[in-house]
Amino acid sequence: MFTGDYMENKSVFDAGPFIHLHEIGQLNLLHLFVKVLTTSEIVGECQRIKTIILKIKNVGEKNLTPQSKDFTRYLVEKYGLDLGESTGIALCKQEQVGIFFTDDLEAKEAAIHLGFGAHGTIAIIMRALRNDLLTRKEAIEILNLLYEKSTLFLTKDLKDWVILEILKFKK
Repeated sequence: MFTGDYMENKSVFDAGPFIHLHEIGQLNLLHLFVKVLTTSEIVGECQRIKTIILKIKNVGEKNLTPQSKDFTRYLVEKYGLDLGESTGIALCKQEQVGIFFTDDLEAKEAAIHLGFGAHGTIAIIMRALRNDLLTRKEAIEILNLLYEKSTLFLTKDLKDWVILEILKFKK
């Protein structure tokens, strides 16, 4: 279980949020974060957009220590996660980062079980709204793009619920 200090100025990202934000032309939302960390395995899953991601000023690729690589193997075996997701969670532990961004439900559940915060692409949109980087109208437009144009599995019911939450949001 995660016992280090919560490092809000750092986040670890799995491939999903990178890919889904790119699909809707919103990688600029990564500027919400002081530092975005990821692993070479995750970057490898983003092969088509690898150079774009690594050119973003606040995105950094970190190597795992031998101990973190062992923890990655444990995560693959214990939780049945893919290598990328497992390296992301291992990087959270290694760097004492309290938040992991992934759109994979099993990876979110494993991260939460281990004591990390776990969020997905929709949370990034909501954070941008809370930080006044998006208006309600823009947040809804981006959410609709995510639903219509990205490969993120997003049900209509969830999209509609998030829109209601956006409309209720008080600045």
